[in-house]
Amino acid sequence: MGRFPLTRVIKDNLAKAIAADFGLSLNLAGRIVQTFLDNLITGLVSGSRIELRRFGVFAIKHQAPRWITLPSGKKIARPAQKAVTFTPSPSVKKKLNPLSRKPPTLVTRKRRS
Repeated sequence: MGRFPLTRVIKDNLAKAIAADFGLSLNLAGRIVQTFLDNLITGLVSGSRIELRRFGVFAIKHQAPRWITLPSGKKIARPAQKAVTFTPSPSVKKKLNPLSRKPPTLVTRKRRS
């Protein structure tokens, strides 16, 4: 997938990269990308947790109903809803933050007696 600089990752760019890497037609690569996304959405809608090894986990989070205050000051009720969450894998986190290390350990001084 290194043939195209993916400055903006959209389905078309993914399809072009897959087509180039695997010698496929752009049409077939586009259908592969769409099929993958359709299966991902179907799994999420059915309530499944989608785990892609070395990438991350997509899951559904249930949000309770609550009151929302609009800028005008008016309060409206927001019904319960579902949201998609994504948790990146440790390898993705490491690539995103290559210089981050373990947090520093707390060093305590010994008191003089």
